[in-house]
Amino acid sequence: MGLPSGQDVARAMGAKVVLSNADLGLTDPGWGGKAPLWYYVLKEAEVLQTGRHLGEVGGRIVAETILGILFADKSSYVNAAPTWRPGAGDWRMGNLLQRAGVI
Repeated sequence: MGLPSGQDVARAMGAKVVLSNADLGLTDPGWGGKAPLWYYVLKEAEVLQTGRHLGEVGGRIVAETILGILFADKSSYVNAAPTWRPGAGDWRMGNLLQRAGVI
């Protein structure tokens, strides 16, 4: 399909750990050492993070997607109040969502 493999994306991102197909459980040589990106992201989370959260590659893809959407939306807090920063204290995502008025 012309899409980059998980390993290609991990290398392009400069990931600290690039998992082989053997690490991912893809033992069929038909894969040619190249895991589909979606499979790589899911197995990276399982293998390196015990499935509790995304790994380096998956996490970065999600984060960059969210940031891209925020920067493209002229009404997002990034553009509407670019100098705003969370105040002192223990800030979490829920605090940000409350501040934004969505919860």
